[in-house]
Amino acid sequence: MPASSEPVPGARRPPSPYPRPANGKRRGDTPVDRAERALWFGRPARALPLLAPVPAGPRSAWLRGVALIALGRYGAADEVLLPAARLTGSVPGRLRPGTDQRYVSLARSALGSSARQRGRYERAAELDAAALAAAGSDLEARADALVGLTADAIGAGDRGLAECRWAALAEVAGTSWRTAVRCGWVAAELSLLSDLPENAADAAYRAVRCAEMAQARRHLAKSLLFYGVSVREVARRQAVAPLFRSAAVILRRAERLAAAVEAFPVWGVACRLRQETLKEVVVTGEAVAQNTYTTIAS
Repeated sequence: MPASSEPVPGARRPPSPYPRPANGKRRGDTPVDRAERALWFGRPARALPLLAPVPAGPRSAWLRGVALIALGRYGAADEVLLPAARLTGSVPGRLRPGTDQRYVSLARSALGSSARQRGRYERAAELDAAALAAAGSDLEARADALVGLTADAIGAGDRGLAECRWAALAEVAGTSWRTAVRCGWVAAELSLLSDLPENAADAAYRAVRCAEMAQARRHLAKSLLFYGVSVREVARRQAVAPLFRSAAVILRRAERLAAAVEAFPVWGVACRLRQETLKEVVVTGEAVAQNTYTTIAS
């Protein structure tokens, strides 16, 4: 099983999370730009004060919502995202074409993520479907919606639907580094649902490497979480104590990194899973020792 390492020298960095506008010029250094960099490459909590003086707008609302979700503040995130998502109850509102449409779609995807984190998969699927309907030809928005729809089906345990949605998602998987990382997450989840832990570990490891090259610490923490869980499932299948230890080490790294960027939901899950994995190290080691003794005695 490969271990996480430094990016390969000469490896190409994944696509930028900041798409180049049609006029060929990149975005400037506005408070919203700095907040977006803090969200992806620093601490989500740092994005919130940067956005505080910014007038309400589609992009700033989406960033606020994503930052709050990353911190585990789901109710506050919903309050910020609902107006930006142009939803009336569960019915999508009318959209204006252009930039507004892009961020309406992204806001709906973020609301879907918020619902999914709380186990509300049916509601999340409704929101992600509305996000896909609003995405139009925007590849990043389409990718976010399809990632959500695939994850919703996985969370609901519907393997067939998840595979269909994964096939659609694969067509836009290379949109950005962020999309590539998130595709790795759902690929790992789908492999685990299909009882293919080795495939899950490979997919999660690719997400780890992509997040490392992008220097996106929060995404790296969550990628390590998926990687650790996948390695643990391989260890369970093979009943190999050293693999359980490797999984615990990976989860410990996820735990520390999540704490550093204040990604509290990831931190909490990594802590719990690492403790569970360490217990399995002891149990598996005792079982192997007993099997060895029985073999020698016979």
